[in-house]
Amino acid sequence: MRPSDAQRSSFKERMFQSSQDRSSRVILAVDLNEASQKALLNEAFRLVKSTARFLCAVKFGRATVLNLGNRGTSSLVGLVHDYGMPCIIDDKLNDIDEINQAITSAYFRLGFDAIIVNPFAGWKGALEPVFRLAHEQDRGVIVLVYMSHPDASSSYGQSVLRNTGAVGKQYIVFAEAAVKWKADGAVVGATRPTVVKEVDRVLRKRIPIYSPGIGTQGGTIRAASSAGTYYFIIGRSITKSRAPSKLAAKYASMSTAP
Repeated sequence: MRPSDAQRSSFKERMFQSSQDRSSRVILAVDLNEASQKALLNEAFRLVKSTARFLCAVKFGRATVLNLGNRGTSSLVGLVHDYGMPCIIDDKLNDIDEINQAITSAYFRLGFDAIIVNPFAGWKGALEPVFRLAHEQDRGVIVLVYMSHPDASSSYGQSVLRNTGAVGKQYIVFAEAAVKWKADGAVVGATRPTVVKEVDRVLRKRIPIYSPGIGTQGGTIRAASSAGTYYFIIGRSITKSRAPSKLAAKYASMSTAP
């Protein structure tokens, strides 16, 4: 559940405490579609209930929220909070300031503890109010630095001309922005452990790395962890399994292995 005023702590602190309390750094990614609203909600409840003891948080994709609607989403976020875990919305927010603030406010009213944003939009006139709103409410903003899909290199990995006149990588610019903006996390695909390592050097452990792409997309917990990932976002490898609880337990054990 959301902390009371007397127990207020930052999203980053709550995430760390949840991972410590639950001996897991696994975040379940719930991305549901192609069924009735009732069937999707039942499936989401089943997944969360069967895996909760092996997770430190749950992340919903935007499609899940659109398919469940406000009432269904709010009830599912409430279930996650009942298990004592934070809940993240993966919107990859990327618009002008007024729209970004409106979308973020709507998600926070549904109970989400943090939102993932796309830094392509920039700060002034874009993402600045999202950070202000989130931190006023002790919620979090996680910056997308490098995606996990095969063609991510064509955008996040491209070479760009920096303001200094030097040429650098787009993901390094985004990692530096995450530090400057005081982000609560940075997303880097587990499918690119070399990029994880480079980003980790920029963040210097001040901002935790969240890595999707474990399992189905080919990323591994061992490689990502060695490179600097702290939290592991796992979706289809668990949600499409015939035994999601068993898979979640396995990944949880691997996530905290020395």
